[in-house]
Amino acid sequence: MVKGVIFDLDGTLIDTIEGLANSVNAAMDFYNFPKHSIEKYRSLVGNGVGKLVERALPEDKKHLKDEARKIFEKHYTETMLNILPVYDGIEELLAYLIKNNIKIAVNTNKMDVFAKPMIKKVFGDMFFEVLGEVSHFERKPSPDGVNYLLEKMGIDRTECLYVGDSQVDIKTARNAQMRCVSVTWGFATMDVLLANEPEILVSDPREIIDLIERENYNAG
Repeated sequence: MVKGVIFDLDGTLIDTIEGLANSVNAAMDFYNFPKHSIEKYRSLVGNGVGKLVERALPEDKKHLKDEARKIFEKHYTETMLNILPVYDGIEELLAYLIKNNIKIAVNTNKMDVFAKPMIKKVFGDMFFEVLGEVSHFERKPSPDGVNYLLEKMGIDRTECLYVGDSQVDIKTARNAQMRCVSVTWGFATMDVLLANEPEILVSDPREIIDLIERENYNAG
């Protein structure tokens, strides 16, 4: 029986790519380095802010990653709540989960100081817990964050689904010995997802409702 769902954030709940791209490009602008398209940024995200900024820098300028990250963080802090489109069907899915007393949480590699206010603005207090990148947990694909959330939620890993849009999420779920629902509406391409052998693949949030209804019905 499914008693909980842990979600990734970027590319899973909210289409944050434009805001991320604008803030990293602000850092590229500062140095007069080439900027990247939104489509390019879809392949750069997934492993936290540090990796995102480092990947965006020219090959011979990677040593500036810490300085560039500070520029990104300042710009993102000022603008991150401006562009937050929710994927179609997500609000319906979350409402269903809450109505059926299924606990929901967020585990993201987005910095915790960004993730919490973003979720709060878009979804209010719907989530049991929101955990972003913090110093005392390794970032995904480490299972540290998932294990922490499962303990707080009081749910066994066999009773919880992990929902995400990337190969990082697939690896996180495997490391946590959980089932992963991979979504196709996010940042990773279908080729990338398939190369990582997703366990469950869905193209619409409502398919997750159907999955849970079947499982919980069969469980009694």
